[in-house]
Amino acid sequence: MKKLLANLIILLIAGLGISCEDVLVEKPKALTIEAFYNTPAEVEAGLAAIYLPLRSDMSGWWIAILECHAEWGAGMTGAANFDSYKSMQGLNNVGENNLIPRWNAFYSAIRNANLVISYTPNGKSLDQAQKDKYVAEAKFMRAFAYFQLVRGWGGVPIHTEENLSETNSVPKGTREQVYALITSDLQFAEMHLPDKAPLAGKPSKWAAKTFLADVYLYQKLYAQASEKANEVILSGKHALERVTVADDFNKVFGMGASSPEEIFYLKYNVSSPSQLVLHTMQINTPWFGSNGFGNINWHNKAKFYTSWDDKDLRKRFNWYNETIRNNPFLAGQAEFPNQGVTILSPKKYNNPGATVETFSLPLYRYADVLLIYAEASAQAAGPTADGVAKLNMVRRRAYGYDPLQPAPVDFSQAGYTIQSFTDLVIQEKGYEFQLEGKRWFDLVRSGKVKEVMKNNIGKEVADKHLLWPIPQIEFDLNKGLDRSKDQNPGY
Repeated sequence: MKKLLANLIILLIAGLGISCEDVLVEKPKALTIEAFYNTPAEVEAGLAAIYLPLRSDMSGWWIAILECHAEWGAGMTGAANFDSYKSMQGLNNVGENNLIPRWNAFYSAIRNANLVISYTPNGKSLDQAQKDKYVAEAKFMRAFAYFQLVRGWGGVPIHTEENLSETNSVPKGTREQVYALITSDLQFAEMHLPDKAPLAGKPSKWAAKTFLADVYLYQKLYAQASEKANEVILSGKHALERVTVADDFNKVFGMGASSPEEIFYLKYNVSSPSQLVLHTMQINTPWFGSNGFGNINWHNKAKFYTSWDDKDLRKRFNWYNETIRNNPFLAGQAEFPNQGVTILSPKKYNNPGATVETFSLPLYRYADVLLIYAEASAQAAGPTADGVAKLNMVRRRAYGYDPLQPAPVDFSQAGYTIQSFTDLVIQEKGYEFQLEGKRWFDLVRSGKVKEVMKNNIGKEVADKHLLWPIPQIEFDLNKGLDRSKDQNPGY
């Protein structure tokens, strides 16, 4: 642990522009972790270390893995790295091995957050408001990392500032215990984060409220979820971006996206396409100025696609046609009907000819808030006029109408039960959040995953596939775990 902390200090010092020689020779006391989180610059460097593994993973493998579980990714095979995700039968060694770095990235972020949470309150050059704000940001990001873990793996080891010295002997927490920590962290965050994020890519208190509403939804605490989402709605801080043609969605998803819809995005400025773009684009594509990996692929005869209204601008914005000869992964595959079928390639994060990519990854936007509210309010009290209105706002925008004015595409309140209205919202989320890593978890939490996958792509979903295996390396290094009792079912 001391070696780990020393390495982190050196990383943070480098971020601050201080040479290691200065610290080792002139100020040796700076090498103690307790003395580091003492100034705003030092704590900001500690916070940056939380984002580093998350930014790397969220913009690449994590979203790609989740999209390969959705109908548009799982309906056809592609690169072998993703075949076991698409099989719906549980993970093989290749699939499991590709998840291990994701597990490690989330726990690296958690470790770095724990350091900020533990040592910032002792900072002698910080006032109490500064300490609370920094700790709130660290807790928000810790909650974010645990939210990915608990949905993918269920109960997991819970590392906090309280057990920093017990890294190798932490038992597996239950799903309920993980959610309790996430909830507690976000409640602190909404109290102490600023009303407006100081920089793009950092959370505000409205991001914390949105995130908390989502966490309540996953726990089936519907009254709390609708109340928290409604706080964001009533604040007037965010609004849906107006869209009249499909490419207007670039204001929300484009590489330099900046929109009133944005609640919490990760922001990137890189010299080559992000891993997410590479995973989602095809081998030959006109939209990104580079060859992709071809991991996510669809075709125009897919049931989900053919039942999707062609007038929905999201359909045109998210996908473009590509001839089969351009994709060697698909050409000639037995399950791919070569006659009369066109390959569909993702286009959501398009950036043709870019040399420097300012990439925006949406994690929470105003559409999330409206759809969380619509679903949660219906689950709490039945479909209400207000809940239907919020669903219609998202739907109107999708067809190019003013979100705040009645439109021909509106759903009516009449005739819906709690279940049928919830199904309607889940389907709308499927249209709205394609390629954002949300579909799989929505289907699992709603209990719709087996029915939807069978109906749309003809695949049975094995029970074991609903959770992923805890990596073997975790059992090797963490003596608080017992593989015979703590591994997820089926592995």
